[in-house]
Amino acid sequence: MKDKFLKSIQRKSWLLLALFFISSCSNEDIVKHPAITNKYDPSKPQALTGFIPEKGGIGDKIIVQGNFGTDLSKMKVIFADTKEANIISSDGTSIYCTVPKQPGGNNSVKVVVDDKELTIDKTFAYTQVQKVSTVCGTYNKRGDTDGNIYDALFNNVFAVGIVAGDNIVAVESDKQRVRLISESENLVTTLISGFKAGKPAINKTRDKMYFIDVKSAKVYILRRENSWQPELLREGITELSANNGETWSCIIDDEEKYLYTRNHLGIFVRINLTEKDDSGQYKVEKLLEHRWDFEAWVSDHCSYLAYSRVEDCFYFAEDRTHAVYRIKQNADGTWSDERYAGNGWPNQTNTEGYREDIQFAWPNGVTVDNEGNIYVVNAGGQSIRKISYPDGYVTIAAGGTMSGETETDGLPLECTFLYPKDIAMDSEENFYIAGGAGLNVRKLAIE
Repeated sequence: MKDKFLKSIQRKSWLLLALFFISSCSNEDIVKHPAITNKYDPSKPQALTGFIPEKGGIGDKIIVQGNFGTDLSKMKVIFADTKEANIISSDGTSIYCTVPKQPGGNNSVKVVVDDKELTIDKTFAYTQVQKVSTVCGTYNKRGDTDGNIYDALFNNVFAVGIVAGDNIVAVESDKQRVRLISESENLVTTLISGFKAGKPAINKTRDKMYFIDVKSAKVYILRRENSWQPELLREGITELSANNGETWSCIIDDEEKYLYTRNHLGIFVRINLTEKDDSGQYKVEKLLEHRWDFEAWVSDHCSYLAYSRVEDCFYFAEDRTHAVYRIKQNADGTWSDERYAGNGWPNQTNTEGYREDIQFAWPNGVTVDNEGNIYVVNAGGQSIRKISYPDGYVTIAAGGTMSGETETDGLPLECTFLYPKDIAMDSEENFYIAGGAGLNVRKLAIE
């Protein structure tokens, strides 16, 4: 968790930022920068002269030294030729930033100012790590505050997604609000309020989001080019909202032709975004209707869909049947679903084993990585479980200590969660976790 000192940092306060980095780095040569004025000397050539510390891992703080200027829009710090750091500020001669994910070993560092590359004959020793950290939000402190990422407050975060620039979308369904978290800009803003959204579908280029209202099953689209303002795409879908059906997530295919979704009553449909019916609404095709135990009479339990490009199928978890299911299209064009992992009985002990034999406890969000491995938010077990592909062996990826009373960051198997809800993966295969009752968004880096 971020301490009070970190939360006091303001982006334009060079003094406090310098002190923040000094307190975070172990190198004794880091000196204080008491002046808050621009130290850039335009009479001298732009140059990269050093950086402190000289080793570290993802998310560590680093000071890059030289003569650069202060216009962050014209400035980049790049590790290992292509990995761009998150710059927090610059006083002209020191750039304050965080280390990006990169290959392990000794990697190059360069600064780009106005398209001019500044290099140095010195490398950064990068250590690949595994850790869980809090991106924003504060355990046990509920609120609606936007603004600085360190000061922003959240309510229960039900779902997460990743859009362009690896910005994070956080859904607070109980407060009917969707918020955008930008780590690069250290900023949290509210995008939508007024309807109960579930987990968004995000297109391949990450510049569009699709939401389905949980209760009414109205479909909305948000485009990056329109500053993520919601547009009504389709009126409510009767097949989903009938009998008090609730729709908590959706998936868009790579061609953006079909939007797939499944409600809590087991009705699986796709919306054809290229064809309209006689009423002028996008066509809806029911693909499957199969109610697993309890689904017919339990509501508000957040069943999330995930898509596997490796297997060309869908996965979802059911928290009341304590299992993960797979939906696939058969050779004859029909669709079917099957229990994939979990034996249907709850167990909070997070034991490892093969998918048919292990037990979950109220699983929620699901995502699939580029190798086909499935990550499941096991809310009742306070953990993230990994189902390896193709052998189906289930392990603990993070959490699992079963505290249920507090949250701590750190090594994946030593950190704690408080009834997490959802998970999503960014372009670097970092995982972001909707903290649920933890009132936050967490990051799981596995290298």
